[in-house]
Amino acid sequence: MTELGSIDAGEEGCAYLTGELTFESVPDLYQRARNIMSGLPATVDLSKVTAADSAGLALLLEWQASRQAPAEPLKYINAPSSLMSLASLSEATELLNLSGREVKNP
Repeated sequence: MTELGSIDAGEEGCAYLTGELTFESVPDLYQRARNIMSGLPATVDLSKVTAADSAGLALLLEWQASRQAPAEPLKYINAPSSLMSLASLSEATELLNLSGREVKNP
């Protein structure tokens, strides 16, 4: 069974997304994330995101757009390759302040 998306507040200034960011999970995740996102984390770590589609991309764009401190945009780190591809195709990588997972060479 795949884990639907969840969000947790981590160390100061960072939130962690886990599981899927898909059409199925995003509506519930959006509602559950309100308190955490209103705490204005500076960074959202996507290292434990297992799947993402355009609904996941839209959620990240919504969080970035609703940021109350536009001078300090959210920073999304460790995005999976599927999300990086969607953002690139949509020309949203820079707008999202999105970076992918580091590739480790053996």
